[in-house]
This record gives sequence, C-alpha cells and structure tokens, in this order.
Amino acid sequence: MEYLIFLLLVIIFIFLISNSQKSSKVSTKLNTTEQKIDVLYQMLKDLHESVDSLKKNGVHTVDKPITSEVEQAVTAPIPPAEVSPSPVESISIVPETIEQPVLESIDPIEDTNTPPPLPTSEIQHTPEENHRQQTVDYNTASSYESKFMKKLKEVNWLNAIGIITLVLGIGFFVKYAIDQDWINEVGRVALGIAVGGIIVGIAHKLSSKYHVFSSILMGGGFATFYTTITLAFREYEIFNQTTAFILLIVITILAVLLSIAYKRQELAIFAFIGGMLSPLLVSTGAGDHVVLFSYILLLNIGVLFVAIRQKWLVVDKFSYVLTFLYLLSWIFSKYQVAHQLSANIFIALFYLQFMVLLVLRYINSSKEKSDWQHLIYIVTTNFIALLCFAIIHNESPGTNYLGAIIIGMALVNAMFIIVTTRGGKPINKDFVYTLLAVTIGLVSLSIPVQLSKVYITVVWAIEMSVLLWIWTRTKANLFRAGAIILAVLTVLSYLMDIADFRVVYEIDTQTNKTVLLNSLPILINRYTITGIVVLLSLIFAYFTLNKNKIEEESTIGLKQLPLPTQIVLQRVYYVLTILISFLVGYLEISFQMSSRVEYSADGFISGAMRSFALATYTIVYIATYLFLSKKKPTQSFYTLSFIFSILILFIFSVTVTSFRYAIFYNADYIQASFFLHWITFATLLYIYYWLYKHLSIVTEQVTLWLNGVLFISLVVMFSIELDNMMVWINNLPETYYYTLSNVHSYGYPILWGLMAMLLMVLGINKQKTELRKLSLISFGVIILKFYLYDVWGMSQGGKIASFVVLGIILLVVSFLLERIKLLLKDKEANKDTSSTEE
Repeated sequence: MEYLIFLLLVIIFIFLISNSQKSSKVSTKLNTTEQKIDVLYQMLKDLHESVDSLKKNGVHTVDKPITSEVEQAVTAPIPPAEVSPSPVESISIVPETIEQPVLESIDPIEDTNTPPPLPTSEIQHTPEENHRQQTVDYNTASSYESKFMKKLKEVNWLNAIGIITLVLGIGFFVKYAIDQDWINEVGRVALGIAVGGIIVGIAHKLSSKYHVFSSILMGGGFATFYTTITLAFREYEIFNQTTAFILLIVITILAVLLSIAYKRQELAIFAFIGGMLSPLLVSTGAGDHVVLFSYILLLNIGVLFVAIRQKWLVVDKFSYVLTFLYLLSWIFSKYQVAHQLSANIFIALFYLQFMVLLVLRYINSSKEKSDWQHLIYIVTTNFIALLCFAIIHNESPGTNYLGAIIIGMALVNAMFIIVTTRGGKPINKDFVYTLLAVTIGLVSLSIPVQLSKVYITVVWAIEMSVLLWIWTRTKANLFRAGAIILAVLTVLSYLMDIADFRVVYEIDTQTNKTVLLNSLPILINRYTITGIVVLLSLIFAYFTLNKNKIEEESTIGLKQLPLPTQIVLQRVYYVLTILISFLVGYLEISFQMSSRVEYSADGFISGAMRSFALATYTIVYIATYLFLSKKKPTQSFYTLSFIFSILILFIFSVTVTSFRYAIFYNADYIQASFFLHWITFATLLYIYYWLYKHLSIVTEQVTLWLNGVLFISLVVMFSIELDNMMVWINNLPETYYYTLSNVHSYGYPILWGLMAMLLMVLGINKQKTELRKLSLISFGVIILKFYLYDVWGMSQGGKIASFVVLGIILLVVSFLLERIKLLLKDKEANKDTSSTEE
C-alpha cells in the first residue's frame, strides 16, 4: 500500500512539474530573441563601418567606376529587406566636393535599394513550400482540438521516467537487500533516509542551473522520506504514532522552506500534499478528530500564508479540495451526535479560513475583469459549508440551530462586502454582486429552515418587495433576478399554506358525532394575515414598478440572462395582485362558512349556503373590478368577460336553486338568509349592463349574436328570480314543487312576453334594427311554447289569465310595429317633398 501511495505522489508531482516547464520554455524563447537582437545589432554596426569607409573613398575618387564599386560595397553584403534605407541615409551626407556625376551615379542606388522591403512581405512560395505551410496549419488547428494531448506533450517525460526508474531501482535494490537479510529494520530506515538525503543534496547542487530537473529530484527525495517514515511506523514499528507524525511534520516543514528558498511552487504543492497525507500514513483508525482538524487548520494557515506571499495560486486549489474531502469523509464515516459542537466549530473555522483567502486573492487579482474561478470558489465554499452543517443537524436531535448558522454565514458574506467596497483598491462589481447574491440566498434559505410554513411566506414576500425596490434604485439586475425568484417562491409557499386552510374534523366513535378540530377567528388568523401580507407586498411591488421607469440599456450586470422587462414584470405583478386578492377573501369565506354555519354536532348540512356565499363573493368581486377599471376594455378582454358572464350565470343558477331548496323545502337555514340572493342578483345585473354598454367594441356582424346572448341571459336571470319570489311568497314546503310548476306554465310566458315587448320598445327608441328583430324572434318562441306546451296543462283560470295577458302584449307589439311603419312612410314623404322643392 505504501508503495502505491509513493508512486501516486511521484506521478502527481510530475504533472505539477509541467507548469514549471512552461515558464522554462518561455525563458528559452526570450533568450533566443535576445540572441537574434544581438545579431541584428552587429549587422547594423558593420553597416555603419562600411558606410564610413565609403565616405573616405568618396573624397579622393569621384569617377564612375567608383560609383559601381560603391554600389557593390553597399548592396552586396547587406540583405535588401533589412538595411536598404540605411545606405540612402548615409549617402545623403556625402561632402560637397563630390561632383555632379557622382550624384547621378548614387541616385540609382536609392532607386534600386528602396523597393526591396516590399518583396519581404510577399514571399513567393514553391508548391512544396505551400504544401508544407498547409500541413503546419492543419497541425495547428488539430492541436486545439485536444488540449489534453498538448498538456502531455509539454511534460518532460524523459526526466519524469528517469526519476521514476531511479526510485523504483532503489526500491528494488532495498527489497533485494531485505530479502537477503543484508539489512535489518533500523538499517533499512536509515538507508531510506540516506538515499532521500542524497537525492535532495544532488538536487540542491543542480538547482542553480537545472531548475526543472532539480525540482523533480527534490520531489523524489521527499517522497523517499515520506515512504521511509511510513514503513518505519507501519511495518517495522520502530517509531510510535506520535514520533512518526512529528517526523512527517518536520519533513513537510523542510519541504516548504526549500520551496521558499528555491521559489518553486511545485515543491510547495508537494509539501502540502505530503502534509495532508501524513495523518493517513500514520493512522491506526482510532484517531481524535479534534487533533486531526486542528492539524489541518494549522497546516492550511502556514502553507496558505506562504502561497499568498509567493503568489502561488495552485496551492489554494489543493488546500481547498483536500480540506473539504477530509471533512466530508469524516462526517459520513465517523461523525456521532456527541461530536456536534466540535464539528460545527471546525466547519465554521474552515469556512472563515477559505472565505478570507478567496477574498484576499480576489482583491489582489485583476481589477479590469472578473476572476470567475474565485467567484465559483466563493459559491462552492458557501455550499459545501452549508452542506456540512445540514448533514450534522439532520443527524442530531434537539433544538434546530441551522437557521441561525445560515444567518451567521450570510453575515460573514455581508462583512466581506463592506470590507471590499470600503477598501482603498477598486473592486469589480461582479465580485460584490456575487457576495451579495450569496448573502441574499443564505438569508432566504434560513427562513424555511428555521421558521414554519406561513412565516416563511411572510418573510419571503417582504424580501421580494424590498429587492424589487432596491433594483429600481441601483438598476443592478442581480436584485431583479432575486426579486423574481422570491416572487415565485412566495406564490408557491402561499399555495402550500392555503392547502391546510380547511375545516378538519373527526367522528367520535362513542357518540357518533363530529368534532371540529380547527376553529379559527374571523380574519385574524395566520392564513388570512399571511395572504394580506403577500397581497400588500405585491401591491407595493406593482406601484414601485409603475412609479419608476427603467430603461433596459441602463441596467447593470447579468446582461446574458433573459430577465423579464419592467413592463412584463408590471403585468405579472398586476395579475398576481388580482388573483391573490380574490383568493384571500374566497378562502376566508369558505372556512368561516364551513366551520360556523355548515358545521353541526350531528354532521355537516347540505353546504348550499356556503356554495351560494362563495358564488356571491365571486360575482361581487368581478363586478367591483369592472366598476373600478377606468380604461376602455380591449376586444380580447371584453370577449373574456363575456365568456365569464355566461359561466357565472350558470354558477348563479345552480347555487341559488340549491340555496332556495335548502331554505324553503329542507328548512336547513333561516329564511332571512335568502335576502343574500338580492345582492347577487343586483351585482349580476350590473355585469350585464357593463357588457351592453361596451358592446360597440366588437364588430357589427357579432353584435346581433351578442345581443341575443345578453337577452337570453337576462331572461334566464329573471325567470329564476320569478321562481324565487313565488316560492318565497307561498313559503310552504308542501307546495314547493306545485308553485314552481304553475310559475313555469303561467308566469314564464307572461314574463317573457313583457321582456320581448320591452326589447321592442328599446329597439324603437334607440333605432336599432337588431333589437327589434330579436324581439320578434322572442315572440315567435313564446307563441310556439305557449300553444304547443303550456296551454295543455293549464287550468281554466290559468288559461284565461294567460291568454288575456299574452294577447294584450301581442296587440301592443303589433300596434308598435304599425306605428313604426307610419313613421317610416312619413319620413320618406318628407324626403320626396324636400327633393321636389330643390
């Protein structure tokens, strides 16, 4: 097992060395660049020397042959692409003693040497070179497709394989010596320490020139130390657990000091991993978690302090991952209820340790752009710490302090917000918004953890309205997103709450009577108050959005998220306000009617009064909304209202009929309660008046049909009300059905005839042909019903009254029609007279 651990450490160390090899490659490239610059400098120096010699020769000789020699001297040794401008510049300062022929011979030099820079940027390739260039491009493109392979290529595998082979060879030699009994237990340990020391010494000697190779050797030496001490404790029992652990700590400290001295991050990582593995290497399975976590806490403090000073970022990641792996492993395997206090303390200390580290790292990082790795670490640090707390408190009985702990975590994040915003260095807003989002999320999460049902909804509703108000002030989209999330959570939580807002009772088996279990006061109960708070929060949010106009371009942050605009939010909050306000009253009436009116010791009654009360509330709510809406309705809203009017008329017909039957036939309620139906009837009349008033919104083709539906609805309403009045007047259960039968036979034809006549009068006054047509159609239906059905079941007196009244109505209508004809003739005659006079 120890050999496997050792081999694993070496392999990890090799991959870490790859990071340092990148820096060595960069330094190599810089050295190559410096050499090229030196070569160019030497070429320029030689150029100036040649120009000086030309100047001297030019003073003594001015013949033409000299010109050609000058041309050769200037152009031959110098590449045209790099130094063509310099000869021209130098020749321009030739002494005035040079005669005009010389100047003419020098001009071609300027003409021939100036163009060469152009060919350098337009190099003509042969077909073989083009093929080679395409191959290079293809290889470059393919290298981006496999980053893993690129990483593998960057590793110095020769060094890596060499150190592994060396260590394995030493291991095989030691094993062979042990098998041959050449070395006893103490000698084996001494040999291992000596070999490790020799490797470290060689690495120290080579560290000045061979950085990468020396780091690999030094890592192998320390790996030998760790393995040797582990074997001395486990296999040979030369050291006890305490001594072995102290020796491993000393080795770790020595590796850290050498990493600082050599400024090698790889050694620091190796030292930290070795320090983290030390408890496992000397573990017997019965250790104390307080000692273990104290050691890890101190190790993190020391190594992370060095990492911050040396700006070694990779060390943070190893510390972060290994610490929480230790913590989670212990929680899932060794945690007991008795460990709750100490576990909470260490989780809190680790949480503070890494939050401080991450905030310091972020403050010292780039100010221009966000370091998303640090942001992710902040979120995951809060998440893992929260997970640990949740697991511990889920396993522990007693008082639940998890909500208070989450609030404490939120305060830590809020403290870091204050520290970073009030510091001297500028901080990217994304970092502050991330901390703020975590803070808000933790506060929101603590509510359902610590509180119970309705209190969760109340706090979330208030928090939602506050976040939306903050968004209108700061224009930071983080607050808008938080408000939207909390709005969804608030509505869902409220729906879960009202699922319990119902009457609960049980049947007593001894007395066979029902016992009510939850009687709540009117209005002042937790469900209704919760609904009112949610409603007020939604109203506040709606008016806040309506008052503050925000342009989408002026918002800050989270631009990539498809957040709803201000107008969409206004509409959503408006709809939610309407629905929640309806639900609050509806549920309160339903519960109170069920528990106070419908409930009795012998059981529930019919429930008719509760149903009719809810129908009345619904109709009154709709009528109130239509009355308060000042804007002219749209065609879609009018169509929806028309459909709802038919639905609520059906509900009214069913519930009022059941309510009437329960009062006057079963005597379940007092008769005075039937006065309630007058409120419903009057409110329903207003709804149909509103529909008729806004009938002009629809097209003329639809108007006739809608008029017909309105008229039929009114006929149904008044027919039901005629039934109610006649039953109320008779007020005898024995004559209930007889009274209704007479009303249907005698009363309906008369009522319908009167309504058709009124419709005719209204059509004449308003000069609306569709109303007169509708009236005539109604009379046709009335006459058919009267002669085909009603007349055959009437008594003698009923026939006389029905025929007389209906006959009078028909005559009046006939007279009105004749009157219309005369008015139309007079109108046409007046038109003819006026036309002849003209």
